[in-house]
Amino acid sequence: MRKIRIALHALPLILTAVLIAGQAFAQEVDAKGEKELTAVGQKIDKTGAAADSGRVTTRIVDEWKGTKFKFDANGTPRELTAQDVQDLRAKRLGFGEISILLALTAKQTGSTPKSVNEILAMRQKGEGWGKLARDLGYRNLGSVIASVKATDKGLAKVGTERAQQPEKAAGVDKPDKMDKPDKPERIQRVERPERPERPGR
Repeated sequence: MRKIRIALHALPLILTAVLIAGQAFAQEVDAKGEKELTAVGQKIDKTGAAADSGRVTTRIVDEWKGTKFKFDANGTPRELTAQDVQDLRAKRLGFGEISILLALTAKQTGSTPKSVNEILAMRQKGEGWGKLARDLGYRNLGSVIASVKATDKGLAKVGTERAQQPEKAAGVDKPDKMDKPDKPERIQRVERPERPERPGR
């Protein structure tokens, strides 16, 4: 009986410990997801550097067609434009960072989602993508990674098109094919006069 009483007194302590551990677990940063997200972002930066920036910008805008973003805390949500991407580039963000920033902004599920600029300000204060995701209410980075991978896949096509048609992508006209020079006429062999025979043979 005494053991049961001790167990009943300990039960609230055990439940409290489990609850605290569960909350701590829920608030952990998704380190594995952050690493994967960073790698995909770097891949996008590499692809973007090798491709035409205008086409990359267009591809990113197309990727988010129909999605409305709030760019400022008090701003009205609207669709992404090429100018928005160029403005983010002017703030020294790579195409990979822009893709991650947009995915984090678009996939928020909280009742008071942050704007693009608010999340960017948090990032510029030194927060990693994992901590940012946690602060925005994400349980993990799965949905964000999926969106950024979709952008990467689309940009890979842009890079492939450029590699297949480098002259067109660079705006350089291909030179006309040169005609082959005519073959010179065959010189006829001049026949030698016959040698006179030597006497005595």
